[in-house]
Amino acid sequence: MYTPWVATACYPTLRFDLERDSFVVWLRWVSMERPPSPDAPPSQGIRVELQLNRNPVLGPTILYRRDLDAPVYLRANGARTRDVLRRAAGRGGFVDVQLVIHGSVANAPYAALYLVRDYEGEAISTTALAATPLLQLQPSTPGDQWHVAAQANLRVAIELEGARVHLEVLG
Repeated sequence: MYTPWVATACYPTLRFDLERDSFVVWLRWVSMERPPSPDAPPSQGIRVELQLNRNPVLGPTILYRRDLDAPVYLRANGARTRDVLRRAAGRGGFVDVQLVIHGSVANAPYAALYLVRDYEGEAISTTALAATPLLQLQPSTPGDQWHVAAQANLRVAIELEGARVHLEVLG
């Protein structure tokens, strides 16, 4: 008797410490367009959004080109992230991570998503983190296109560490 081969999906495991860990998106502007774009059109910039299980934890946030002379770090909302991860851990333990960017100049936006521990501020520095990003995006279109968009998705199994106590306020 023939038994068909059945594949089983395997997902990477992400350990997240609820007290110490944060998702951080690193954004930079890569000006490679030829000919150069106008110097300061008002709408030129990057829109970024990070979602966990289709729940926004960062953005949509708009950063203009003038704000991206140096790379910028954006931290996901900690309370919202913990809430989404707690619910995911209780419902099978899988999280769909989605990073979306839109830009207004060809080859311009670049974004990388990191999981960092003991992140204290809104900006770490302007140098790249000494880590491998979970996701990274750099859309590329022909030079005559003035809008680009990119999206990256990752499904992970989640293991939570740290404070597991969660109180709901009943009104």
